[in-house]
Amino acid sequence: MLIIPTEKRFDWKHAPVVLSILVVLNVIIFFGYQFGDDTKVYKALINYKNQNFLEAEWPVYKEYLSNNNETSRLELDQELYNNRLNLNSEYRLLYNIVSDQDFYNHLDANSYNLFSLSYLEKWAVPRLEIYKQIRSVSSLAFGLIPKDFSVVTVISHQFLHGSIMHLLGNMFFLIICGFAVEAAIGHVRFLLYYLTSGIVGGLLFTFMDPSSLQPLVGASGAISGVMAMYLGVFRFKKIEFFYWFFVFVGYFRAPALLILPFYIGKEMYSYFNDTGSNVAFMAHIGGFVAGGILMALTYFIKPDVFNEEYIEEDQDLPKLQKDLAKVYDYISKSRLVSAVNALNLVVKEHGVTFERTLLRFRLLKMLKNPNSNKALDDLITMQRLKPFEQDKLVKLWEENEDIQQQISTDDLYKFGWNLANNNHSSTSENIFNQLNEFNIKHPTLGMFARKLSVIFGKLGDKDKKQHYELLASELLQGKS
Repeated sequence: MLIIPTEKRFDWKHAPVVLSILVVLNVIIFFGYQFGDDTKVYKALINYKNQNFLEAEWPVYKEYLSNNNETSRLELDQELYNNRLNLNSEYRLLYNIVSDQDFYNHLDANSYNLFSLSYLEKWAVPRLEIYKQIRSVSSLAFGLIPKDFSVVTVISHQFLHGSIMHLLGNMFFLIICGFAVEAAIGHVRFLLYYLTSGIVGGLLFTFMDPSSLQPLVGASGAISGVMAMYLGVFRFKKIEFFYWFFVFVGYFRAPALLILPFYIGKEMYSYFNDTGSNVAFMAHIGGFVAGGILMALTYFIKPDVFNEEYIEEDQDLPKLQKDLAKVYDYISKSRLVSAVNALNLVVKEHGVTFERTLLRFRLLKMLKNPNSNKALDDLITMQRLKPFEQDKLVKLWEENEDIQQQISTDDLYKFGWNLANNNHSSTSENIFNQLNEFNIKHPTLGMFARKLSVIFGKLGDKDKKQHYELLASELLQGKS
């Protein structure tokens, strides 16, 4: 389930200076600094494995965990060790060992008592290199590790991300909520509150498991704070929210602060029930609470901070957004006929797009309306589709075999021709074969075969290239 506040739109009269800097900084850090992390980890683990260090270090590692009363870690790693023939288990075990800074320090301090002199000569230098390489990984160098807590990492972890999707998701929510908060409370205060929310989120994450070696990375705590600040800006004023719950999509209006307990409750529920997740729910909760408290304190101590003129300003939604909201509202209420009629009005007034045509087809198909055939026909004959739109269209085509046979020869030909590219050569080939094998001789079927020959040539499939070259020659010469 997704609920996003949509009360305010970008307003360059209140330029989001700090927000823009934060987004750019996060993107630069990820692509400029973090992007090679996976390679570093892989090389370190492969080096450790190839040196066969596990055989010598495993008994020491077990004793080390036992002496430090880390029973749960010992049980987990023992299970991984027992299943190390599984590649995933082996690499998780190796990572747990080589990323443990305290264990390496223990090895280094006691190496002369633990290993023979001849083994030390082979072990010391490469093991140090492995240690340095793994510690250079961003999440270990600047992520917030509860067991190795530091003032630096409680701030630096907010600017690191675990993946592109993690980065994009966080930046999306930061942008959606951040620009309105910055406009309402000012640039400097927004930055201070943002960082404070991230710090509190990190502190709560650490408090819940202070012996954990799991690094916390990401701006989620700070962004959770920004979401709470957004609700605090509007307090009990009814504002607009967008929601998406499975197939139910639409907008609703509600007092802003009534949503905050829902957000926190959702994270609490996930924390206690989704124990296998790597999402830092407690960091989110800490950020939410910090953002809410900061806004409450500001409101009671210095209420003139808030830009009430901006907060109360009525930013009417664009007509297209309002019209689409009606469509999704009808869908959420299962009034599909009304949704189709409203969508037809949107298309008439605002024009045809791939997404609107696709939505119309899905609605008509759900209604078992015979016009769904025409809607599919409209979809497959659309020109200049973007790659991701073609991907959706091919998937839709494959899911609706029952109405494929009802498509006209000309439209089927156009569809196959448009798909004759590197990404969808297989579907295009199937359509060609359907036209050719059932003797549906389109006048320019030979040109279709020639295009397929070129595509398969680019893909390096010499047999199919030759096959379609011959077919093209036969068809263009009028042979069957």
